[in-house]
Amino acid sequence: MNIIFNPQKLLLSDRFKQRIQTKFDQGLGKLLKNYQEDLKVASLAIEKVTRSGYEIKFDMNLPGCPINIRDTHRVLMDGVIR
Repeated sequence: MNIIFNPQKLLLSDRFKQRIQTKFDQGLGKLLKNYQEDLKVASLAIEKVTRSGYEIKFDMNLPGCPINIRDTHRVLMDGVIR
C-alpha cells in the first residue's frame, strides 16, 4: 500500500513515516488483499491543532468503496493507529 503524507504545521521524520506505513500495511493489508497494489493508494493529512492536539484525515478511493476518516486526538501515534 502506498500512503501519501501531507503534514501541515509539523514535520514528520522518516522513521515515523515508516512506522505509520508498517501499521497500515499490517492492518489494512489483511482487508485489502483482493485489490491490486496500484489501487491501494491513500492520503494521510495530519495537522497540529493548538487546543485539541492533532487532526488526522485519511482518504482512500477504492472501486465502489471510498474510505474517508476524520479524527482528532491528543497523541499523534494513537490517533493514527486508531
